This record gives sequence, structure tokens and C-alpha cells, in this order.
Amino acid sequence: MAHLVASRSYLSYQKSELQDKLKHNPYSYIQVINPDTSRDVDIPRGTPAFFDEVRAGYDDFKSRGWLEKAPEQEWYVYRQTTASHSWTGVVCNLDLAACADGGLKTHEQTLEVRETLFATFLEQVGFHAEPILCAQPDGAPGALQAREALAAVVTDTSHTDFMTADGVRHEIWRVGAESALGRTMAATWGESTTLYLADGHHRLASSQRLAQARPDWEGARDILAFVVPEEDLTILGYHKEVRDLTWSAEACAALLDKADGFTAESTEPTATPERPGEAVVHFKGLTWLLRRDAQCQAPTDADWIQTFLLEGQLGIRDARNDARLRHLPEPQRPDAGWCERATAHPDRMLILLHPIPFGHIRKVADDQGTLPPKSTWVEPKIRSALFIHEFQEA
Repeated sequence: MAHLVASRSYLSYQKSELQDKLKHNPYSYIQVINPDTSRDVDIPRGTPAFFDEVRAGYDDFKSRGWLEKAPEQEWYVYRQTTASHSWTGVVCNLDLAACADGGLKTHEQTLEVRETLFATFLEQVGFHAEPILCAQPDGAPGALQAREALAAVVTDTSHTDFMTADGVRHEIWRVGAESALGRTMAATWGESTTLYLADGHHRLASSQRLAQARPDWEGARDILAFVVPEEDLTILGYHKEVRDLTWSAEACAALLDKADGFTAESTEPTATPERPGEAVVHFKGLTWLLRRDAQCQAPTDADWIQTFLLEGQLGIRDARNDARLRHLPEPQRPDAGWCERATAHPDRMLILLHPIPFGHIRKVADDQGTLPPKSTWVEPKIRSALFIHEFQEA
């Protein structure tokens, strides 16, 4: 039943898709987190009472046998495979105190209002159903032995193996903590001293808030995580679209020609950034290739574009909240390429960025800095309720 229960993030579903899941798949975890639809609960979303109904739906799934608790402590090795990529890593709990003490380095700012909301959600429901995504850095002490441990686990037949409708294959190996392989996992992956957070900054921050608020909940001291070798992470571009511009194409060309921080030259409509330090701009049927100046000190290309184009030329200082700015992850690319979107909306400026190498992200985290909002799209994305860390039983 795993392929029926585990779900994508509900935010990734179109409205029609979500309605179809709720109507035709009673096993989907989507049923649990949408009690207002699945059980006609008339309670405002985002309130403690609504979250109580989410917990009631979760307990109902457990009572029906659709969610089963592991009989003993286990390590989980998880592999996700698409037509073009495969990622293998470890699903485990991370100690939040160790994370806060430098064991897990971050690179994004969070919003306090979202931290508070998510912390309330976690306190009411009592479980994590989506692991944060972390990277074990290449070259870290014990990294080679950790990868060898993974290779030893996946030589056996997986305990769970299924494909979802989006063409993604999911495999899970369960390793008892007291088995020989389990002790090897503890001696390698369990000894990792520094990890880097790739995705899930608000989940981490809200879990840390809960751990401080409820020190009596032992399980709340941990957070569910999927840890993969850094080299296995996939970083995709996160592009920008600026609306409500009143410029002519000529005015835009003049602006790009005199701007600081980069040089611009006309290029083909199908052009894409081929390496770090490049960006492509579409506007009013014209296309420019931007090359970052060698002396530019911005830590990443996202900072470069934010500082010298969005803020310096377009006046967009709040990239998180400015209504003119949209953030477009690479997976939303039209079938015919981004030039299709540019052609459909010539009055908007479309800015294509090259993916940020994870080494640049790691450097930002090491320097205790942060990236601009929506700078990276990181894969893999893990389905909800495929793994659950329950820290408060009903």
C-alpha cells in the first residue's frame, strides 16, 4: 500500500489533482492533512483545533493498519530513482541540540510567522511526516566508510520497492540497529560531525522551537532527516520573472549596457546559462547573455543577480515579498523551453540562472551567511508519510 499512502507535498498538487486524490484514494496521506475536505470538518485551517483534526486522521490511519510502527530501532536506507537521476541515502533522526551546536549548517533565513505556525502544528499533531534533506560533505572524516556502508546495505533485496504515478521508483532497506550492518551504520553515519541542510529550513527552525517549548517530550528532541552524500544532491536553477515593467526593449537594452556587476550581449532566444557566472535575460522579444564581472565579490550568482539587477536596476529590495517578482524553479520549465514562456509573456522580464554549485552553498553556510530567497531547487523531494517520526503518542 506504500504507493497509495505516501504523497507529494500538498502544495505541489494542482487543485484538480488534489480533489481527485481526495475523492478516489482513501489511503492517501492527503486525507490526513485535509480534514476539512476528507471529513467535512468545518474548522479554520491553520488553527490548533484544525491540527487536532489532522492528528485524529493520523490515528485513524494507524487504527486501520495503514501505518505500522517498526518493532525495533532501525536504520533506513532509501533510494529514489527517476528517468535521469538516482539518490541513495540514510533516513534517520538527528539530535536537535547537536544540530544547533554546529552539527547542521544552514544557508537560508526563515520567517518567524511560519516558524511559529509549524511549531504549533508539530505540537498538536505529535509527529514529523516529511524528513528534512541534508548533505554529508564530500571529504568529511569517515565519508568513504559511510558510503561503503550504504553499498553493503543495498546489495541485499530491498524491503519496499514501488513506483508512483509520476514515474519515480522508491526503494527502502530496513536495517536493525543491533544487527551487524546496523552497528556499521552507527559507526559511520552515526558518527557524522557536520552536515549541511539542503532543504527544510522552516521545518528545522520550528522543530527547534518545539524542543525548547516541550523539554518533557523526549522524542521532540530529534528531527526526521534524509541524509545523502553531497555529490549525490541535484541542484537545479531557480529563475526570476519580473512583472509590471513599463520599459521599452530599447530602454532595457540601455539599462543592461550601463549596469554594474556584469556585461550583457545579445544572444539567441534559446540560450541558457551554461556555467556559473552567467545568466540569460528575456524581455520584449529580445534575449541577452549576462556575464558576471571577474571582480564581483557576491558569494553566489543568486546574490549577484539580486544585488546588481533586481535591486540595483529594478528596485526590488525585498525579493521575498515584492509583488512584482515571481520565482520559477527549473522543473516548471515548459516543454519547449523557457523561451516559450518568454514568448507568451513578452512584457515580463525572465531571468534564467545557472544552478548554484553546492560547494558555493556550503561556503555560505560555513561563513554563517544566507542566500537570497528561492535561490536553489534541490532534489530529491521526499514523499510525505513514507517515513514518520512520532514523538507524542495519542
